[in-house]
Amino acid sequence: MLNSMGCSSITSQDLDRVFQLYDEDGNNVIEEEELDGFVKDLMDLVRKDYDNEDLQQFKQSLLSGCDLNRDKRISKSELKMVLLALSQAPDP
Repeated sequence: MLNSMGCSSITSQDLDRVFQLYDEDGNNVIEEEELDGFVKDLMDLVRKDYDNEDLQQFKQSLLSGCDLNRDKRISKSELKMVLLALSQAPDP
């Protein structure tokens, strides 16, 4: 999936930088307003015309796929594991 978007060469350092950008308070999780900003920026990459309901649905999908311990926050290890797996997955 990420391969088709040209993301097959994502490194651990790239993921660290992205995570640090959104983990504004430095507590090693993306949560609350940070998560809302992350979701909005991701949505901006794939769609230009969306509303708040679309954002909430995307946020729930992201949490379903990434939030392995179901704490409604994305840890660095959760984000890294999911994005690295996606970047290495073969395109369908």
